[in-house]
Amino acid sequence: MFEYRCGIKLKSTTADAAALKLLRKHFPNTSLGELRGRIQAHDYVYLSDMLKQDGEREAVKMLREFDKAGVETELFEESRDTPGPWKSSPLSREVLYNMLQRSRDIQRQVLEDVELETEGYISPEARAYIDEEMSEEEEIDRKLIE
Repeated sequence: MFEYRCGIKLKSTTADAAALKLLRKHFPNTSLGELRGRIQAHDYVYLSDMLKQDGEREAVKMLREFDKAGVETELFEESRDTPGPWKSSPLSREVLYNMLQRSRDIQRQVLEDVELETEGYISPEARAYIDEEMSEEEEIDRKLIE
């Protein structure tokens, strides 16, 4: 089985207050000592959950918050064929943003396919609903990327 995830590391291994504050916001149940340890070990401070649909969106959100706080980050993607080892490589933000677009395209296609399978056609009302849903998703992603 193929598995994929994306992760964020901080460029600095110094656990400053700005970084710890942001991490604490996203991981309130993780101790400051553990968060500090991840930074100092140059380990991932965020690693997407394959079972969570919005993993890439959460990564973009965190990247934006780190940027605003002046904390430099590194972005990685990892993949493996189970049960093999994880293979890690740098991931550009542009590719991550394209992944968000691809997810929206797939979501739109699924909504249209469901309508076609159940009704045999896409009614004007269903089209309006799909367009509204997708425009809301696009707006959320646009705000994250800006």
